[in-house]
Amino acid sequence: MKPWMRYFCLTLVVLLFFPLLAGCWDRKEINDLALVTGVAIDKASDNLIEVSVQIFIPQGSTQSSQSGGEATGGSGTTFVQSAQGVNIADALAQLQMKFSRKIFWGHSEVYLFGAEKVEQGLKDDLDFLMRDSEPRERAFTFVTKGKAREVLEKHSILERNTSEVLREMAVNKTSINSSMAHLMEMLEDESKAALLPWVELLKTPGEVDPSKGIGYINGTAILHNDKLVGVADNRITRGILWAVDEMNNAIITIRPEHSKGTISVQLLRNRSKIIPMYKNGEWSIRIDVNCKNQLIQNTTETNIDQSIDSLENIEKQLEENIEERIHLAIHEAKTKYKADIFNFAGAFHRKYPVLWKKHEKDWDTIFPELKVTVNAQADILRPGMFNTQQKQ
Repeated sequence: MKPWMRYFCLTLVVLLFFPLLAGCWDRKEINDLALVTGVAIDKASDNLIEVSVQIFIPQGSTQSSQSGGEATGGSGTTFVQSAQGVNIADALAQLQMKFSRKIFWGHSEVYLFGAEKVEQGLKDDLDFLMRDSEPRERAFTFVTKGKAREVLEKHSILERNTSEVLREMAVNKTSINSSMAHLMEMLEDESKAALLPWVELLKTPGEVDPSKGIGYINGTAILHNDKLVGVADNRITRGILWAVDEMNNAIITIRPEHSKGTISVQLLRNRSKIIPMYKNGEWSIRIDVNCKNQLIQNTTETNIDQSIDSLENIEKQLEENIEERIHLAIHEAKTKYKADIFNFAGAFHRKYPVLWKKHEKDWDTIFPELKVTVNAQADILRPGMFNTQQKQ
């Protein structure tokens, strides 16, 4: 290579590296930000909504130095501030005037919607949360009984704040859980139905201070066309989880026939599958459930380890228990909520696209008459070797 060519290449490489040395032109200093850990959205009146944010308090700071208005509730590391507006954007503009720092949503872990707000509909609120660049699409979403702000204001005991409590509950997958992005997907599905965790306040045992307590998941909020249409209790929620292949960390307890005591098994893994069928003008669904379990407690006199017939009998009763829960959830969806919360419509659309296009507008009529069969297979892989109730 000629000397001038070598010099030209070296100069070109140096010039290409110059942009990387320019620094962070759009940086945001942590000292200039008010970090949001949780957001609550409530109905204030027919024309106004209330947005409350839970703000992290930096070490060495106080609530009074962080807000320009009256703050409420919170724990030792957070406080809650609220403002009202005609929509979220307007409320946030009012809220920003109360802070010396810029409100930053990047650390928000949860979004809480009050029940009254969800009854009005979430369409306008979701438009802001998905359109703006700061709110996290992966943050978990909940519906609260009463005011969502009151949940944020409670003092947490085990976690740093109430937002962290709800986030941990969602991560544990003991109930329905949904991120903001997943909520939007459900509402855009063929069924237009969505499932969100239903949060109620739980007081701390023996605690006199009303500010102490946490929000805990106690059922499932049913949304149809972005509005709240009902709340399923924990028993119905179990049936929903089995049907939509979201069952995790479950413990199933049954009382065997012709035997005193109970048997409890822990779910190891599960696979549920929805199979749509259309034949001779009849719409039907088959739900196949295949789960593997381990025996964790046996208070009966049956020694399962030494009797294949006893083991098969227990497995059969487990299967009946699962099928009963799913059928109960389907019955409630058809008669009480009148919403396809399992997205059977999506299953038909994927398997019969031409048929679906023809009958899409009739789905609200088809769904209540839909024939559903459930086939459950429950295997106990680890029965154990010790039986404390066995009589000599």
